Amino acid sequence: MIYGHGDDGYRYAIDFKANFSSNIWHEGISEQLISHLMEQLPRIANYPTPNADVLTKKVAEYHQLNPSQVVMTNGATEAFYSITHLFYTKKVAIGIPTFSEYEDACLRSAMEITYYNRAEVMQSSFTEDLVFLCNPNNPDGVSTTIVAIEKLLSSFPNTTFIIDEAYIDFTVGITSCVPLLAHYTNLIIVRSLTKLFAIPGLRLGYILCSSDIGEKLQQSKMPWTVNTMAIEAGKYIYDNYQEVSPNMATLLNYSKVLQQQIDAISGFTVIPSETNYFLVRLEHPNATALKEYLIHTHQLLIRDASNFRGLDGHYIRIASQDPKKNELLLNALHQWSKQ
Repeated sequence: MIYGHGDDGYRYAIDFKANFSSNIWHEGISEQLISHLMEQLPRIANYPTPNADVLTKKVAEYHQLNPSQVVMTNGATEAFYSITHLFYTKKVAIGIPTFSEYEDACLRSAMEITYYNRAEVMQSSFTEDLVFLCNPNNPDGVSTTIVAIEKLLSSFPNTTFIIDEAYIDFTVGITSCVPLLAHYTNLIIVRSLTKLFAIPGLRLGYILCSSDIGEKLQQSKMPWTVNTMAIEAGKYIYDNYQEVSPNMATLLNYSKVLQQQIDAISGFTVIPSETNYFLVRLEHPNATALKEYLIHTHQLLIRDASNFRGLDGHYIRIASQDPKKNELLLNALHQWSKQ
């Protein structure tokens, strides 16, 4: 799906007061990282390293893995398309509702798709070659513990599980599955640096897997998919990880309060989430109309969630901002509810 994702503010000639549509760190990119990238700008006169080798080693060291277990990608989306290419024409199961690019990547590789309820993954029985599991899930924040995922890996050894941890840093309720890579070869983890460090325009993600799968992915990977500025951003992040990592506890508290406040408004029912983002079910199926109202009347952007498989016009997704911006949204929703 080229179009239809969350942050579609580019479609409107509007100076938005707040953007609740994209699950990105709400304070934006750090000043230190901006300064570093400005210093690195002259590097764009040369080609980047074909395979982001230095950054690959830094990521491997951070996760205590072998560099052969790390594949750098042009955002998490490239990772999904690269992985599904290895499973061309195979069978895949996708938990819904979830990120649409899993399905699109599978269709590109002529895979046979079945769908299961993401919230009921532990009650599912898998015979497919591949299973996609977003953890925590986008768009509803549903999560699965590392203990439960290990049970899936051991119960279905002939199935490879793709665990999308793009939002793992936006929750304190679960831990990463990276330690499981030492014990299970049917595990592939996809991570993203764009959300936590607010650099979606640079497109930077990576795959963590067994050395065998990593080698196969490298054999089919195009050179130079990760550009120079993305590589430099990644190197700086891993050299200064603690200094540039945001305070997630504060944002999660903002989210919890905002969920309670929206849930108290007539016509809005919040589906509780332990992340910075959450679904809201509308009393009437007018998500698209509400989005347009907020855009043109209040200069606020939300996510119309009706195009997620398994959802419809009753659903919107909100990504919490700071209290001042959250108050703008609350006031606008109160006005809408009184119409």
